[in-house]
Amino acid sequence: MHHTGYQPDTAVLIGAGNAIDGPLQKGLQRVGFRVQLLGLEQIAAAPLGIREGSLVINAASCAGSARMHEARAVCEALRNQPCAALLHLSSYGVFGRARSRKIDEETAPEPSSEIGRHWLDCERILTGSSPAAYGVSILRLGWQVDRSERALLARVIRGLLNHKPVTLDDVSRGNPVTVADLVRVAVAMAQQLASGAPKSGIYHYGAADNCSAMEFGREVVDRVRSLYGEDYAADLRPVEPAPEDRSSVLSCERLRDVFGIQQRSWRQGLTRQVELWLERLQKAES
Repeated sequence: MHHTGYQPDTAVLIGAGNAIDGPLQKGLQRVGFRVQLLGLEQIAAAPLGIREGSLVINAASCAGSARMHEARAVCEALRNQPCAALLHLSSYGVFGRARSRKIDEETAPEPSSEIGRHWLDCERILTGSSPAAYGVSILRLGWQVDRSERALLARVIRGLLNHKPVTLDDVSRGNPVTVADLVRVAVAMAQQLASGAPKSGIYHYGAADNCSAMEFGREVVDRVRSLYGEDYAADLRPVEPAPEDRSSVLSCERLRDVFGIQQRSWRQGLTRQVELWLERLQKAES
């Protein structure tokens, strides 16, 4: 492997056990990191021994609500590890209620759901009383739309394949994040954290444009039809009665100012993600 100049050049990736892990591992390897991938099961089965001075990317909290207790245990195990820098992936869910303005990094978290409280607990386990704990970078992500078969993209495609209705929220808005865009941002942050960038801080990332679940679903249907023809019929139905507005749109200026990372539209690269999930779900059902 060529010398990258990274300090450190080893990245420990704690996976989520879903569609995030493989692309994130490959993305880190592609830019020259030596990558050690640890699953939640491995961490639960043995003491967490991370080589001193490693860069750690913790995606455990992206595993979903069913595994949040394991994600908390990972954060407890990481708290006293001698890593050079820790990038922890978190969520907009720490903010809870709807807000009329974009949510910046100075906004106080106020989760309104159990999983939101779990996300915030994970952050606080790692940072203690200081949100700017040295060596810990928190990246709060917008609405993750394709990380698993339970996420929105797979739900819409499965409805198309099975000719079943899909009920979607047409009220609440957010800025989505695809796995491909998450990988782009996390890898760029890892490169800079290993190259002298500030190793502490709270950052937000979501797409440059926001949408509702219904708008996203309609766009997915359009992409499927453009690829495979008009035979794919969609039955997308709004939630009734209309749900409470739970909009959460993240402001991402600090990430741009500190790391130079620009937002992208959630539509960018969506066709490829649609193709991948169509292939994956068709194989699973064949």
